[in-house]
Amino acid sequence: MNKHISLFILMFLCSITLKCQFLEPGISIGLNSYSGDLKRGYSPFPGSVGIEIFNRFNMSSHQSFKISYKRGKIKGKDIINDALSTNRNMWFESKFSEISGKIEYNFLDYFDEVTKENFTPYLFFGIATTLLKNTKERNNILGDKNKILMSIPFGTGFKYLINKQFSIALEFEIKKTFYDKIDITSGPIPSSTQSNLNKNYQYGNYNDKDFYYFTGFSVSYIFYKIPCPKNSAPKNSIY
Repeated sequence: MNKHISLFILMFLCSITLKCQFLEPGISIGLNSYSGDLKRGYSPFPGSVGIEIFNRFNMSSHQSFKISYKRGKIKGKDIINDALSTNRNMWFESKFSEISGKIEYNFLDYFDEVTKENFTPYLFFGIATTLLKNTKERNNILGDKNKILMSIPFGTGFKYLINKQFSIALEFEIKKTFYDKIDITSGPIPSSTQSNLNKNYQYGNYNDKDFYYFTGFSVSYIFYKIPCPKNSAPKNSIY
C-alpha cells in the first residue's frame, strides 16, 4: 500500500509540469460493487464505501486528464436465482488500492464566461493498476491473498461548476478486468481434450472475467492560471 501512495505522489508531482490551464484537485466518495460468477449485471448493492483522491488537469474547455488513487472494499454473495447458486451459497470480501489515469471529454464548454454554461455531461476512459487483497470468504480458503490487476476504467458523469472554482460531480465508473477470481470463484481451465461433460457447474465460468464498479460523488477545487491581459483581451473564454 505504501508503494501505491509513493507512486501516486510521484505521478502528481511530475504531472504538475504539464502545460495545463487549470489544476483541479478533489475527493470522491461512493459505493464499490462488482459483477461476476456470483452476481450478474450492475447494481450498487450490496456495495462497500470507497474513497478517491484525484487531480484533474483541464487541458482545454473539453478535454481533461485525471490521475487518482482509490481505496476501498469489494464484496459480493450468491444472488443468482437457481438451485446451484443456492447450494453453493458463496460470499467474499476483499480490500483494494488502485492507481489510475483517465482522459475525460466534456460535451459542453462549461468554463465559458459568455454562454455561462456551468454544467456538462462527460465521458472518460483510461487504464488502472489495482492491488487486491482477499480478506474473507465462506470457506476461509483465500488462495492468492494479494493480486495485482490491470483494468480498463470507463464510464460517464455529470459535472456542475459552482462560482467558477468549486466543481461537484456524479460519476459512474466501470472497471473491466482480465481476471476471474475477484469473487474467489472460477471454473476449470478450458482444454481441447476436455469434454463439456466434465465441467464442474458448481463453480463459475473461466472465460467470464469479473468487473467492478464505482458510483460516487466528488468535490473539487479549480486553481486558475491567470493569463496575460494582452493575450486574453480578445477572448471571451477563460481558455
